[in-house]
Amino acid sequence: MNKRRVIWTAAHGAIPKGWLIHNLNGDRSDNRVENLAAIPRYSVHQGQITAPYVERIRKLEKLLKQMEVNNGNSTK
Repeated sequence: MNKRRVIWTAAHGAIPKGWLIHNLNGDRSDNRVENLAAIPRYSVHQGQITAPYVERIRKLEKLLKQMEVNNGNSTK
């Protein structure tokens, strides 16, 4: 079982058969539970399901990074 599935299962229980765990912000290494979503594996509109979340998360992460820079708390 991959890392995303382990994290999701620990937080939410069993993954429904035929579903996959998707990184909402598109970063496959970002396996925070709040960045993971269970979606149907063969959904015709998989991109439409996740697109609003991906866009929103990327905007929020950019805003957070800018706030950290402005406050002198940059992590990089």
